[in-house]
Amino acid sequence: MNVRAQADSRAEANQLHAAIVNGDVESVRYWLTVRHADASAANAAEPDITPLQRCLGLAARVLDAPPGGESASPGTAAPPVGLRALQEMVTLLHEHGARLTDTDRTHFSGPVLRWYDDAVSPRRQPSESTPAAPAPAPSQPPSASSGTPVVAFSRTVVITTDPRQSCNGTGHVVYLMNHTLLSITAKVTTHEDGAEAASGSQKTGTYSVDPEGSWWLGCDTSTSGRPVRYVLDSWR
Repeated sequence: MNVRAQADSRAEANQLHAAIVNGDVESVRYWLTVRHADASAANAAEPDITPLQRCLGLAARVLDAPPGGESASPGTAAPPVGLRALQEMVTLLHEHGARLTDTDRTHFSGPVLRWYDDAVSPRRQPSESTPAAPAPAPSQPPSASSGTPVVAFSRTVVITTDPRQSCNGTGHVVYLMNHTLLSITAKVTTHEDGAEAASGSQKTGTYSVDPEGSWWLGCDTSTSGRPVRYVLDSWR
C-alpha cells in the first residue's frame, strides 16, 4: 500500500511539472486543488527541482533574455511560457504551501526574484473606513511599437513598458504601476492592432495592485509581431 501511494504521488508530481512546462494553468489548478498534489514535490527525472523552482526557471527565460531574444536560434527551442501564466501558477503554488528558500533565491537574478515577490505578495483591498479614490478619466495611450514605451497616465496609476525587459523578439514587457499608498483595483483593456475582432484581439481584465506595487500585463508586441496597446479604463 505504501509503495502504491508513493507511485501515485510521483505520478502526480510528474503531471504537475508537465503542466507547468506547458503553461497550462488550469491543469496546475486541477492537480493542486482536486488531486491535492504536493506543491513542493520534484518529478522523477529531476529530483532537485521543485514546481516553484521550475516556474522561476521558465520566468528567467523571459526576464533574463538578452535584447532581441538572441538566446536561442529560431526553431531550436520551445517558445517560452508567458509571464502571465507563470504568475498565476506561482500564485497557486504559493496558496498551496510552496515557498522559495533562501538557498533557492541565490539561483535566480534580481528581476526574477522581484517578479516572484510581486506575484506572491498579499492582494489587499482598501479598508471600508478609508474610501477608495474615484476613478478619473484615463488618457488614451499611443500604439505600441518596438523600443517605444507605452504610457497611459492617470494621476498616480500608470501603464508603462520596461525597455530593459524584452519579449516576443522585438517587444518589451508592459506593467501596471500603482504609485499610490492604497491598494487599487484597475480595469485594463488590451488591443492587438491589425488583428481581426473575431480572433479575440481585444480583451478587458481587472487587476488588484498593492500600494507602490506593480502587475505584469503582457508585451507591447504580439507573438505574430503586431503592436499591442493597453488602455487604463478605470481604477479605484
